[in-house]
Amino acid sequence: MTDSLTPAARLKQHFSYRVINQVRQVIDLWRHLPAQNWAANAMADFTLTVEKLVRFAQRFEAAQHEKLGRQLLSVLATIPAGHIPDSTQLAGLNQIIINLSKTALRHTDSKPAEALIPEKKPVYIALSDTDHALVMAEQMQYFGLRPELQRTAEDFTQALSRRHPAAVVLDHDFSGPGQGMELARQLQQSRETPLPVLFTCRHCTPTLEQRLQALRTGGQGFYDESDVHSLISHLERLLDPIPATAFKILIVDDSRAQATHAAGILNKAGMITQAANDPLQVMDVLAGFTPDLILMDMYMPGCNGMELAKVIRQQRQYINLPIIYLSGEEDRQRQLAAMAEGGDDFLTKPVDPGHLLATVKNRVLRARQLQNLIACDSLTGLLNHTHLLGALQDAVRHADGAPVSFVMIDIDHFKQVNDVYGHPVGDAVIRNLSLFLRQSLRKSDPIGRYGGEEFAIVLPDATAAQAAQILEDIRVNFARLIHDGADLRVTFSCGIAEWHGQSVSELVTETDQALYIAKRSGRNQICTADQPEMAAEPTDLP
Repeated sequence: MTDSLTPAARLKQHFSYRVINQVRQVIDLWRHLPAQNWAANAMADFTLTVEKLVRFAQRFEAAQHEKLGRQLLSVLATIPAGHIPDSTQLAGLNQIIINLSKTALRHTDSKPAEALIPEKKPVYIALSDTDHALVMAEQMQYFGLRPELQRTAEDFTQALSRRHPAAVVLDHDFSGPGQGMELARQLQQSRETPLPVLFTCRHCTPTLEQRLQALRTGGQGFYDESDVHSLISHLERLLDPIPATAFKILIVDDSRAQATHAAGILNKAGMITQAANDPLQVMDVLAGFTPDLILMDMYMPGCNGMELAKVIRQQRQYINLPIIYLSGEEDRQRQLAAMAEGGDDFLTKPVDPGHLLATVKNRVLRARQLQNLIACDSLTGLLNHTHLLGALQDAVRHADGAPVSFVMIDIDHFKQVNDVYGHPVGDAVIRNLSLFLRQSLRKSDPIGRYGGEEFAIVLPDATAAQAAQILEDIRVNFARLIHDGADLRVTFSCGIAEWHGQSVSELVTETDQALYIAKRSGRNQICTADQPEMAAEPTDLP
């Protein structure tokens, strides 16, 4: 407990709070810079906040935070006052911010260091059914959320006067028919930015009018109170603190002036651009830049935009890459013909900057959503088998001397769950474990559904021993979860292997054998590939 800490430990704890809070301030200011048009005063505030982070990190001896802070300052120093960062500077800043956001959940943190991270903002729960609210609060705690129960409208109002939460779970009829909606309306009146509200309606089916009213009061939708884990899953996505990766746009235009003009508009919105003025060099640029979207002129020397789009679409990896023509062509029939040859949209020069930005943003967001659907398992939203192994391959390729561990998890006695409770409950258990893993690990850790009731995780920067410690906490806490709203509790077994230069297939085999040993030894436990038991020849499971 804090009272038992020595003065030196309390001082260290004090500065750890300041470092983590300063990281959050840096990330928050970064998110708002594009909306502020990279104004000189906003950039100055951002630089001062980064400088403060470096000072705090020095005093706390937080080497990683200090290193990343100095990297930010180094890039910021190259941006003249009053100027918008160019594409190279934006790319550098964005990557450092992404790395900085990951530092709050490092695998190498010790338990005491983890305990020093400030508490998350609470999630207020205001349900008419107090017993169900207690069950919901207990389940939320296992997923790393901080629930606070509000038993009456007065309690709710007083709690808001003390501190606004990260989100609210609110019964539509809390304190009376329709009164939950009225409380939400009063709540939002005192805020510039709406607070996320998740409405519940346990014994009714919300009407369209009620859904519209909820939307207008910051509502994220209606949820069945009994489906606690769907609600938690939405909160998990809603409260995700990791900044999105900046959009990467390839501009193909033989006019350097036109390409520079388009790049300036996109850079100002926080997008990373690269120009290709020679269309015959585009395939080489594509391979190195890996853009989210191509913005392409229609008439260029060497080949026109339609021909180039055809060639790009012939490459399997670029079939779903959005291509937007940006051309002076005004003939509607030719525009439609160009779109029929691989284009997704057509903008006519000169284009309004707002129109260009809206079109690019919408196309990239939809393309990323499509890519997620392709790469992810439909039941859990985790990576599928193929893309998880691809993530493992990438992790070992970019390890650069750092450890990488591979983890395989198998739900114990899963066939019995399906036989006794039914397949819908079995699916719910699988979804609950996937959500639990997402909440318990870093957002940057690739997690996949390996097949059936098996899961796999790639843990960069983690030795097998560190991975085992992380998974042990997850194993213990997951065993406490209640599934199916009844008394069903489920455990899992886990195998772990660390990469030491072997091939990916060999690493997977070692991990699979470790999992086999864990299940053969009684299940509900973790086995690493370097344990003595691994030397024994595996035998059939009983």
